[in-house]
Amino acid sequence: MAHLTRWIGGAGPAAIIALGLMVASPAIARAHEEGVLRPASRTLTAGDSLALAGFKFGKSAPLKIALVGLGGRFALGEVRTDSAGAFDIRVLVPEGAAAGSYRLVAIASDGDEVAGVDVAVTPPAAEPAGAHADGTHGAVDMPDAPSAEPLPLVTARSSLVTFGTVAAIVFALMLAVGLLRSARTSVSLG
Repeated sequence: MAHLTRWIGGAGPAAIIALGLMVASPAIARAHEEGVLRPASRTLTAGDSLALAGFKFGKSAPLKIALVGLGGRFALGEVRTDSAGAFDIRVLVPEGAAAGSYRLVAIASDGDEVAGVDVAVTPPAAEPAGAHADGTHGAVDMPDAPSAEPLPLVTARSSLVTFGTVAAIVFALMLAVGLLRSARTSVSLG
């Protein structure tokens, strides 16, 4: 511990600022309450509605609900939490959502993802071969082929969280260098 206090004392204001940021980074990292999403089912059917409950969010917080996966990004609705930080809504699973794995997410007003749960989307129940909804028979339509177009990847982090993380890394590197120098000095003196 004596090496640490001697190193920090000799490092000057930069070390003190870095130490202050390190201590403050847990508060910076919790810019939002981490909520919980609870869908009525984790297997969703394209075109059906879904009951969705949320809790442990900030009080009266506006949230956007989205379905995100390789099949695309779908906005499902917006909600404001109650005074206890909870909500109950029904959302419609888009008919255009391809079958596959997705993540149901709650997004804060600044774009941060504050809750998420893994779900699977299944296609709607298939009609009997050759039958159409209008009662006629004929060839079954093939679904559109998947696109080779890349999906945009949106990061959900605020500048405060990014700054706090960078500051913590810089501080850790400065501390490591100081400890290595102190250890080298101790070894050469001994």
